[in-house]
Amino acid sequence: MVPETPIEGGLLGRVQFWFACLFTAGWALVAAGGLVHQFTAGAPPCPLCVVQRMCMLLAAAGAAYIVRTALMDGAVSGRDYMTGWGLALTALAAGSFASWRQAVLPGGRADGAAVLGLHPPMWAALLFQASAAAVGIVLALAHATADRAVPAAGPGRYRTAGAAVLWLLLLVTAVSLAAVFLQEGFHWFLPEAPRRYEFFHDVRPGGLW
Repeated sequence: MVPETPIEGGLLGRVQFWFACLFTAGWALVAAGGLVHQFTAGAPPCPLCVVQRMCMLLAAAGAAYIVRTALMDGAVSGRDYMTGWGLALTALAAGSFASWRQAVLPGGRADGAAVLGLHPPMWAALLFQASAAAVGIVLALAHATADRAVPAAGPGRYRTAGAAVLWLLLLVTAVSLAAVFLQEGFHWFLPEAPRRYEFFHDVRPGGLW
């Protein structure tokens, strides 16, 4: 039998692991910021805002797939990179279109106060596109980082950081899904201009019918 060749380590493999962690945490925190604004300002998001938030979490899930693979296997293959970053790119493209639709086309709603002259949907579009460019760069370098050992399978700061961002994403995703359910209630579609949480209206006596 030919002995298995040990997986080599490398700086680029560790850099891509940390980038995946930052990518996951970054988008999870952006979505969490939207939730904080939603509950503190009493401003339920419009359907396009919800779509953008879901795209943010799906993009983070793509990077989280890479982080989880490193935690489980101690290395990330080229196939795993393509799976994770491919999911992220798909979500970023969808999010870019949704934010562009809201900010530019007639009938869109530029919700929220302008920051540095740009409304939140335009900032979201810029973040989606910048992230897509960053993912393209790390995909171009994936051939140099694939199958490189990442010291995340055992105890240490790599595993601690990876587990932390995965739990953060799971928490934000769960709260986001609960918020959408409360906002939509027992209806097929979200209201175009939401002003209340339909669930609480539906469950009151005579609320649904």
